[in-house]
Amino acid sequence: MKHFLSILGVLLAMAICIPAPSRDANRQSAPGYAVSSDSMPRLVSCSYIETMVPEVSGLCLAPDGDGLLAASDERGVYRVTWDGTTTEFYVEKRLDCEGVTIDPATKDVYYVVERKQEVRRLAAPEYKSSELLGVVSDAGLRTNDGLEGITWYKDGTLLVGNQRRPVRLMLFTVGGDITDRRELTGTTEIADLCYDPVRDVLWIADSELRTLNLCTLEGEVLASWSIPFVDNGEGIYVDHEHSCIWVGDDTTSRIYKIRFEGL
Repeated sequence: MKHFLSILGVLLAMAICIPAPSRDANRQSAPGYAVSSDSMPRLVSCSYIETMVPEVSGLCLAPDGDGLLAASDERGVYRVTWDGTTTEFYVEKRLDCEGVTIDPATKDVYYVVERKQEVRRLAAPEYKSSELLGVVSDAGLRTNDGLEGITWYKDGTLLVGNQRRPVRLMLFTVGGDITDRRELTGTTEIADLCYDPVRDVLWIADSELRTLNLCTLEGEVLASWSIPFVDNGEGIYVDHEHSCIWVGDDTTSRIYKIRFEGL
């Protein structure tokens, strides 16, 4: 059942979720980067659905396009319908799953395990066997500051984010190789990330600052929106079909639907 925030809460959210101007309006950038403040989306409303996902920590579109997959940092991956109905997708006891994404062509599902610093794949269409693609061994092992987000990019590559110490963005191939890595300074952490193929940009959730950040593919922050009504936003999925960004709350297990104009 869908629950709506109070009118006061929505008005407050709309008042404070104003996009910041570009860090450098004259920056020379690749096609698709949104560097003009006039082209930035505008937050217009907020609502949420209740789920039964233990600690929502990552989001992506479900394989059939009808609903979402949600990573749980307790048990694995769950499927959530648009009204919040929750079922198991791939679960294991004590599986510290912090991010999930899908290849739109093959429908293979990829997820990250934080304390083990693993990138893993669930092959379509069965999604029964988990395959280890690689381990990020130089940061985050056996800590709570490791791999926190993953998103499908393109041409057989994934973008993977290390949460803190360092805040790092990595380009990861489905063959298991890290081909690029860079440390970010514009956000305090990477709580989750989502590649936006329409704008050709990257969205990064920062649960510490409670912001959604529109970034270049190198992680440079171009604009930010404050979302103080989300207690611990650790999942993000950009949904152009519904003109919204879905944000998963690790504390409450709610998934927020934040609607934007001009997304």
